[in-house]
Amino acid sequence: MNIKRCSVLNACLLALAACGGSSPTPQVSKGLKIFATSRTHVADFKNDPYLHGDTAIAKADDFCNTDPNRPDALTYRALLVDGVTRDAKVRMDWVLQPSTTYYRPYDDVPVGTTTAAAIFGATYAPLTNPIDAGAGTQVWTGIANSADFAAGDCCNGWSDLTNTYSAKYGFSSDKDGNAFSAVGGGMGCAYFQLEVYCVQQP
Repeated sequence: MNIKRCSVLNACLLALAACGGSSPTPQVSKGLKIFATSRTHVADFKNDPYLHGDTAIAKADDFCNTDPNRPDALTYRALLVDGVTRDAKVRMDWVLQPSTTYYRPYDDVPVGTTTAAAIFGATYAPLTNPIDAGAGTQVWTGIANSADFAAGDCCNGWSDLTNTYSAKYGFSSDKDGNAFSAVGGGMGCAYFQLEVYCVQQP
């Protein structure tokens, strides 16, 4: 084999190796997105001096907008309820839109479509895909009932870090109602650090 043919062969082999060793770059989803934070946080958002906001819910929103999993510079808000500042049933400062399909942050993978009441009806109609594509972890929600997203235990308005209160949570790898309100009691405020669901705003 002459030098010229060797050079051409080597160039082809290098090109094949480069093609085989690379993976497609994920594309930011075009629709409204929902993700679980990469960071965890104690149930007391209100007294966190490193987050910005006048209320615990506002600080949880800041937690979303400063998280490494945020896929773009758009505005996201925390899917947390306390029944006072943010509530799903009366749509007080609510983060989901009615009859809208939400996606994972990348590659237009659908998570599910909300009901006319602007909640995920996963109790009766499972999500298309879980919110977290990985193993999934526990996520603060404060949702007492996944069937109607009624507010439940939320560590005294996401402001307490003692054994006096607890808060409801979900599992980010589940597709049924447990994604938003796990069966059983809440997590003790003094012991656990969980993720948060963050929802893109239109």
